[in-house]
Amino acid sequence: MSEIILSVEEMEKTYVGGVHAVRGVSFEVKEGESLAIIGSSGSGKSTVLRCINRLIEPTQGIVRLKGERINTPAADVNDVRSRIGMVFQSFELFSHLRVIDNVSLGLIHVRGMSKEDAFDHARSVLERVDMLDRVDAYPGNLSGGQKQRVAIARALAMKPEVMLFDEPTSALDPELIGSVLEPW
Repeated sequence: MSEIILSVEEMEKTYVGGVHAVRGVSFEVKEGESLAIIGSSGSGKSTVLRCINRLIEPTQGIVRLKGERINTPAADVNDVRSRIGMVFQSFELFSHLRVIDNVSLGLIHVRGMSKEDAFDHARSVLERVDMLDRVDAYPGNLSGGQKQRVAIARALAMKPEVMLFDEPTSALDPELIGSVLEPW
């Protein structure tokens, strides 16, 4: 029987002005499972992901990672974010850094890897998303699909316990979707 890796209980998010972005969202995800949150534009899907990753705080509800409550003032936000990978809808790449630097930055500064080891690991992940030939390119010289693959590689390189994708395949070619999302 698989362990519950992520659980969300009765999550709510109300923004200033009384706008209810999320109401009563609950779910569990077991290790090895995938869960898709589907809804129309503006229905709160991104808000749920941002609350899980502590980019914003839910108004109420409980978020647990491997049974540990992670949305309390006592929980270390940086630790939480190092355990949860997130691929943003807008990619959020550093425009002044090369592809290899975007992917290795967290490995060096969060995981404490040497630059050489971080670059080796980054290259292996970039190969997986078919971006090894673009390691020295800057985001401004990449297509939307290429930027998205770099963002996916950056998140996967950190070996997170959970991966959150906000529109993960919106800019990918159909033939790349399967290879990027198949299990490691």
